[in-house]
Amino acid sequence: MFKKLIITLLSLNTMLLCAQGGYDPLQVLTFCKNQDYEQALRYLNTAPAPENEQYLFDLGYVYYLNDQFTEAEAAFAKLYQKNPQLPAPQVYLAQLSNIKGDEHSALSYYQNLIRLLPEQYKYWHAAAIMWSRLKQPDSAIAYIQKSYALKPQSGKVVYDYANYLDNAKRKKEAEAIVDRFLQQDTSYLPVMGKKINLCFSAGRYTEVIAWGERLRSHDPSPDHRPSVYINLLFSYLNLKQPDSVLGLYNWMELQGISGEAAAYGAALAYSMKKNYVISDSLLSECIAFNIQDMAATYFRAKADNALAVKNYNQAVALYDTSYYIFKEPIDLFQAGRVLDNQLQNRARATDYYRRFLRARPVPKTNDEENITRYIKAFLNPQKK
Repeated sequence: MFKKLIITLLSLNTMLLCAQGGYDPLQVLTFCKNQDYEQALRYLNTAPAPENEQYLFDLGYVYYLNDQFTEAEAAFAKLYQKNPQLPAPQVYLAQLSNIKGDEHSALSYYQNLIRLLPEQYKYWHAAAIMWSRLKQPDSAIAYIQKSYALKPQSGKVVYDYANYLDNAKRKKEAEAIVDRFLQQDTSYLPVMGKKINLCFSAGRYTEVIAWGERLRSHDPSPDHRPSVYINLLFSYLNLKQPDSVLGLYNWMELQGISGEAAAYGAALAYSMKKNYVISDSLLSECIAFNIQDMAATYFRAKADNALAVKNYNQAVALYDTSYYIFKEPIDLFQAGRVLDNQLQNRARATDYYRRFLRARPVPKTNDEENITRYIKAFLNPQKK
């Protein structure tokens, strides 16, 4: 739409201006077709021309194409002040405000454009994006809803609309508009990716796999959607299909989109197959990826592997290391359990259990309440 508008404006009143012996917009159009923006600017800055609407638009547009955004903004602002009813300069002023990170100004221009051209869905969509960036989700949804009503077949609008609804915990509504779109069009892959993520969040792993493999077979840019393929990988994992997990992980490695979460999923798949050596190797990679937050989970997974191969002292050491780094009392309890149940070392188990009670004197969760009762019963077996 914008390109057609540009060409129309560049050719507007050409005959009249040429007859005046002044500025010729066709010269600028020729330079722009050849992407010779420097020459276009030399012509614009030397040609005798009154600052009429055509000239100001062309000047701003060429500055914009030449990445001279300050000069472009000045030209478009002058044209806007000259004629506030012209849509074209406001389109670029909104884009330039967005480039500067000035969402308030961009939103103001888009709202002006909506008043001028209320049936143009793109302006409602652009305003919705600004509302979202300004952390106003209700306004973002209201504006994107209007854009969707005007153009329900736009994949970009459907994708953003679904995201806004999803973020507002309106997942059923989000999936309804995604499904409606996919019934007519499966060519816009981000919407298919959104369908996969919505299915995954609902625990419908069979649907994730069906849509995920369909996406994978048609996706020329999987690097744009790594989280979608992570959800596909964990759907295979949740359905106890380790070979499919590993096949997908190897494909993700080739695409350069594996990373920490995929390596963790692959480690769990190898553990399912009782290949604890490779599982441990991948978990070590996960720990190297991130020595905070999720790394405690990886230490515990390695401890589970050690338990599976009856390397009980190694399991205790891993729980101990995890507690030393992350200070999560659950690791003390797990170490004590191994010493109690597998190594039959009541004295050391007692030490770990008491450390748990000191670290967590007041339980914070139902699980911790159950653990506390278990430990107290262990420490005082004579009491019922």
